[in-house]
Amino acid sequence: MNKVEIKEQEEIEQLKKFIATKIGEKWFKELGIIDYQKSESPDFIMKTKDNEIIALEITKFIAENKNLKFSQALTTVGNKICREAEKEYNLRINILIDKYDKRKFSIHWKDHLDLACDPGFSNVPNTKLFKQKLQDILKNNIEKLKKGLLVQEWIQVENDYFQISMDHIACPWTGKYDCHVNNFGMISINPINELQNCIDKKNKKIKAYNKKCSKCYLLITLPDAYSGNYCSFDNELIKHRFNSEFEKIFLYCVGSDTSYILK
Repeated sequence: MNKVEIKEQEEIEQLKKFIATKIGEKWFKELGIIDYQKSESPDFIMKTKDNEIIALEITKFIAENKNLKFSQALTTVGNKICREAEKEYNLRINILIDKYDKRKFSIHWKDHLDLACDPGFSNVPNTKLFKQKLQDILKNNIEKLKKGLLVQEWIQVENDYFQISMDHIACPWTGKYDCHVNNFGMISINPINELQNCIDKKNKKIKAYNKKCSKCYLLITLPDAYSGNYCSFDNELIKHRFNSEFEKIFLYCVGSDTSYILK
């Protein structure tokens, strides 16, 4: 699948999971939605039992974190290798990437203090070289992977060392054949302003959306730390009044059965 197809598949999965939550199910039933179709700008066009046409736009919220680019860059490279394995070898694999952190094994207290105050990694390695290293591991171990064996190798990219794990079994956390990068970051508590900025970007498109429907709703998906989203919300999220042009705003916590109404 290409990037567009992957994005569309993810949005369909996110909608189904949101509908499975109490708030999503109630919203779906109250509106009497009888059919929905994948669209683009907005993401879904829906028809109710009263023949009303409504729309749902989906967006993802990931709090700002200096380690995010590192995780995203290597995840992108790893996912390309997963797709290559399926296309060229008819083999579905998942990839786990771990970077060696010398601070963990240091004899110096200052290194351990630095690790505690600044966990994870932010400096993105040479992605072209990184991709070539992953391709070599895949090519050299394709027969092992076909036999169902776990492949683990260390690679060096410039001055950094990474442990690469490849397996033919789907990721136990997501159930998908994709890439995950083990990384860490400081948790941001109640990044309300960032969330409002996310909403504002969609507010600018509401006039165009409303030309295709009578009402438009916004669903914000909140990935967990597994996806590099190091943030947490408490009751301040419910108390806050967000500015929005949408009929309602929903927040769905990915990987859970929890969702919220933000407006």
